[in-house]
Amino acid sequence: MDAFCLSLSYGILNIKLNKMIITSIIVGIFHFFMPLLGNKFGILLFNYVYIKPKYILFFVFLYLSINMILSFFAKNKKPSNLNMIGIILFAISVSLDSFSLGIGITYLYENVYLSCLLFCIISMVFTLIGFLLGNKLSYKIGKYSYLLGGLILLIYSIIIIK
Repeated sequence: MDAFCLSLSYGILNIKLNKMIITSIIVGIFHFFMPLLGNKFGILLFNYVYIKPKYILFFVFLYLSINMILSFFAKNKKPSNLNMIGIILFAISVSLDSFSLGIGITYLYENVYLSCLLFCIISMVFTLIGFLLGNKLSYKIGKYSYLLGGLILLIYSIIIIK
């Protein structure tokens, strides 16, 4: 769900289709490997680190929402450029919760790799759908799409922290 919301907000920024596809694939890859890493290392990590992934997600989404809302009020709008570092940060931010999912995945499903593969495909598709819907929404409501995307991320960041 977080991949869909964030891609919807970024889709509003009129990102090119090839960037949407690349980002969706990388999000899917991260959603495959993060549960596996969580399965192997998650229990050890959370025994020593006392911060929950939801707090990290809250701050990432809060920062992005404030940035989008401020860009709505900015006079000179810079064209958005989702470079490779931005794509990887995007994928990490929406995949953090799947790391913690990996801790208990062996207790829920017998075939961990099949579960991670399905998780990968579904997150990739939802990310691409979010980008495409955001792009269409951008053409419909113009500059207000920045405000709408920022508000969606702000609401989602508040929901995450609860």
